[in-house]
Amino acid sequence: MSRVIVSTAPCDPSASLVSEVRRITNLGVLDVRDRLSAGKPVFDQELFFHRTEDVFAKALALLSALERAGHRPLVSEAGRPITPQILRNIFQASEEEAEEFRRLDDLGHG
Repeated sequence: MSRVIVSTAPCDPSASLVSEVRRITNLGVLDVRDRLSAGKPVFDQELFFHRTEDVFAKALALLSALERAGHRPLVSEAGRPITPQILRNIFQASEEEAEEFRRLDDLGHG
């Protein structure tokens, strides 16, 4: 399994960013504000475990929300820092592989 953590540098988050991160993560408003203010993770999930598509969607939405608000997401995967683009590439490769498996299964090769 691979654990992905997303945070940002400590900041004074706008109300709209707090609201959007809360909507994506289902964390409480004060928890989101405290985490963003302190630079603590707002996303910490195992990839490729359960509900993979949901985890991918949440992580991608969170990266986009932080970037739209002018913040640079800080991402680590399996304890190593990576760029947001590398995480996006991991998700895209995984989705392409899953699509190929579905295609082969539909053709009776599964």
